[in-house]
Amino acid sequence: MEDILALLKPYSCTRAVIEQLTFPLSGPDGTGQLLILPSDNILEMMEEALEEEASLALFVENQLEQVHRLTKLDALRNIVSAYLTYVDLPPEVKRMDDKSFDEVYAAYTRVWEGNALLDEKRTGGSYAYPEINADWIEARMEDGVLLMPMKAEERYQVPLIVPMGGYNECPLPVYQAALFKHWQEEFEMVPLAVTQDTWVVRAGRLPATDNEALQLAKEHFMFCQYVLESFDSVGQYASYLKNNEIWHFWWD
Repeated sequence: MEDILALLKPYSCTRAVIEQLTFPLSGPDGTGQLLILPSDNILEMMEEALEEEASLALFVENQLEQVHRLTKLDALRNIVSAYLTYVDLPPEVKRMDDKSFDEVYAAYTRVWEGNALLDEKRTGGSYAYPEINADWIEARMEDGVLLMPMKAEERYQVPLIVPMGGYNECPLPVYQAALFKHWQEEFEMVPLAVTQDTWVVRAGRLPATDNEALQLAKEHFMFCQYVLESFDSVGQYASYLKNNEIWHFWWD
């Protein structure tokens, strides 16, 4: 807690008292705030960032140069390429190069070939993610709670400021930030909370059509395979996205 708080001091991050929080979280001037649940893993990632740069702010600045060069497809290509590295598939399938979105998705789904999860038919369901409240926080809290204000135009940068990822299937922070940037532009996405293995965000705009919802569901699936853990298929998840503003990304 204290080490992370010290590193985030330039970002006006403060300690929070659960009993004094109001939900949804907002700053004194109505701006958004990111809820951070500190952990050893997050501290380790931040310390690794500082091994590359003299300060966290400099790390963020240099990573942003790469983020701003990445298209959404670039980020997904890199994420899928990393995921398929140790999967037994032909080299031509695993090679992303200049593959289109459909080709990247087709390569990714080879891992689940024949699985009902790939069904794109939109089906109903009543699943809802748990709300972020005191109970949600206490169930996941390791060492207190932090709040960090976010400027509206810079919200996509928080995966660099509070890095988590680069382990198992969880993408590197630079690719998280790149996708957050594009989803912020397309769906007015706002990060709400981060833990050592989870991002919770809220979309300000829902997909307008079934096709847009399915496209978004596929993007989420490549970004985080566990989004389908509570759904029967990518089609059912697309139906969820078309009607619900809360997105949860969790990695094992």
